[in-house]
Amino acid sequence: MRRPTIISFILGVLFFFTACKREPLSWDVAVSVPLFKSNLGLGQIDAKFLKNTVSDSSYLLNYENLLYSYRMANIRVYDTGISASFTLNRLKLSDRSILQKITLGQINPLFKLLDGQTANIPEQNQGNLSPVDIDASAFFETATLDSGFLDIGISNGLPVKVKLVVFELTNANDNSQVAYDSFTNIPMGGKVTKRIDLRNKTVSKGLKGSIKRLTTEASSGPVLIDASKGVDIELTVSRLRPRYAIAAFPSQNVIEQNEGLTVYMGGAEVKYFKAKSGLLRMKLVSTIQEDMTMFFEIPTAIKQGKKLSRIVKLPAATPGGISTRNELFDLSDYLIDFRGKNPDTKDTVNTFHQILIVTLDSSGRKVAVGLKDSIRIDYRLESMIPDYAIGYMGQLLTQTGNQVAPFDLFKGLDGDIKFKDFKMSLLLRNSIGNDGRLKINTLAGENVFSNKKIPLLATPLANDILITSPPFVRNAYTETEIELNPNNSNVKQFVENLPQRLQYNIDVETNPNGNVNLYKDFVFDNSKVDVLLKVVVPAEFSLGKFTLRDTQSVDWNAIGGLDRIQSAKLNVRVKNMFPLGANLQLTLLDNNEQGITALEINPSEGIILPAIVDSKGFATSPFDGAFSIAIGRDKVDALKKTKFIAITTTLIGNGKMQRIYDNASIMVSTTIDFEYESRYKK
Repeated sequence: MRRPTIISFILGVLFFFTACKREPLSWDVAVSVPLFKSNLGLGQIDAKFLKNTVSDSSYLLNYENLLYSYRMANIRVYDTGISASFTLNRLKLSDRSILQKITLGQINPLFKLLDGQTANIPEQNQGNLSPVDIDASAFFETATLDSGFLDIGISNGLPVKVKLVVFELTNANDNSQVAYDSFTNIPMGGKVTKRIDLRNKTVSKGLKGSIKRLTTEASSGPVLIDASKGVDIELTVSRLRPRYAIAAFPSQNVIEQNEGLTVYMGGAEVKYFKAKSGLLRMKLVSTIQEDMTMFFEIPTAIKQGKKLSRIVKLPAATPGGISTRNELFDLSDYLIDFRGKNPDTKDTVNTFHQILIVTLDSSGRKVAVGLKDSIRIDYRLESMIPDYAIGYMGQLLTQTGNQVAPFDLFKGLDGDIKFKDFKMSLLLRNSIGNDGRLKINTLAGENVFSNKKIPLLATPLANDILITSPPFVRNAYTETEIELNPNNSNVKQFVENLPQRLQYNIDVETNPNGNVNLYKDFVFDNSKVDVLLKVVVPAEFSLGKFTLRDTQSVDWNAIGGLDRIQSAKLNVRVKNMFPLGANLQLTLLDNNEQGITALEINPSEGIILPAIVDSKGFATSPFDGAFSIAIGRDKVDALKKTKFIAITTTLIGNGKMQRIYDNASIMVSTTIDFEYESRYKK
């Protein structure tokens, strides 16, 4: 058999209008100042904007709403890549000399028989003497030269004057000609030198020197014959820059940069830049089979009295491979002088002085290097954000276009309200270190509940508003306040519309007159221009109907047995400390806070009467009322789906000015009774 059993669950549900507290099925909401501090559904006025007057503990609203904030985001060093590299045409070989003798005995074998004797030497005219091997391995193994010189010096060690020497130098491996020239009139003990251009020539370590023709004068009488003396050939290479070489390269600087590098700063012209954060990322890649040393310095980047510098070692590449090194410089807290290399001589902007020297560290080994071999250095300035920057911040016009900003003062409120007195102003707060101008093209307030939009029409906003520069101190700012009152605007209608959204269109221009500060503009990382609406309102008003909203969550899972609920009864108790009466509406919402159904409140029972007040309108005793809401079978299913309950309270005025005190509140507490269906066997 079945029988209904009534099980009563008392769930304290307190709706606090002063906080966002959520308690399943139990809440206790107290509205301190519902007119201004309604956290009902769409929120409430933040208590930090409310101030008690000392004289009578009524409220004064002091509210600033940020309409638009302009930041100079263009003042930063944009990520900049810089490269330095060299290939073999930047590399040079050592200047060196070798000496080769061609003796009198080699010129004419007859003189070997006369060695040590005194005899007359007849005029000589020899041709195609046997070539002499010359070992040039002191120069290199082999080299194909992009440029360079070979100096051939022929010294006469014969006891007679040399009238002509025709000399040829060839590579021993393929007999290709390296040099060919004539030397004339070389006196005894004298020397004649000729310079041969080695551009586009290939020279190997094995050379052959050939005297193609040799003519001498006869001796003036008997002379001592020394067969070991003859013609000395001195070969000197200089300024050699190879295209390809197998050689022992000397230690040398292969990259030398000492100059200013310019970076882009989004239109700003910066003299000094204190980095809040930033990185210098460097990558070295080499195919050279020798160790490298890099010295890098930015002399004008100073931190704690020290320059930014580093020495980096790059090991030799393996044959056919590469050697790689990555370096990261943290630029945080460095003060960088962006006036260039020599600011006393040439004062510029956005340019830092850098020194980069890369040295080949010779091991003495002979290594192969070709035109494809190189060392490359790539470095990037990344994420450079200023702690502050000084210079000319540029002339820039920023147009917001049509934008929307929230206006939280009346968030969740609408209705018929008239303020006795208030002050409203447009406030410009500037912490950017340059002058500017601001133009309010349009500004309108919209009440999202009534869909009513009112443009703000104000004579002081018809013209440009000048923005002045603050002193060079972090967090310092200047304020420009423009009062809006009923004499110069429609601000009364604007405010009494209780807007929740502001629609605006604003122009902001920096340095409208150009570089009048002569590079003394500045900006900190947090510098900005804030455009605010400031409202000061005593909590004294008259109203017709005025709505407060809140939403509270419920958790039926804590109850259990939802499938057996037949009906329910919600018991509501209301304590009202407002000097105004009110109507109450409760709406069941689903998980997405969408309405499911409204609970039916008997009109005669749901009326909330005003509190008892004294002659000043101060509530001395609350209205305390209670009623019940029946939830029948037709709404039980809706109740089971409910995740939130929306509470809407409409205050009802009498048309007279009312002052709100700090004891004003509405407290709604509820208990709920469920009727379950139970099953059991006899």
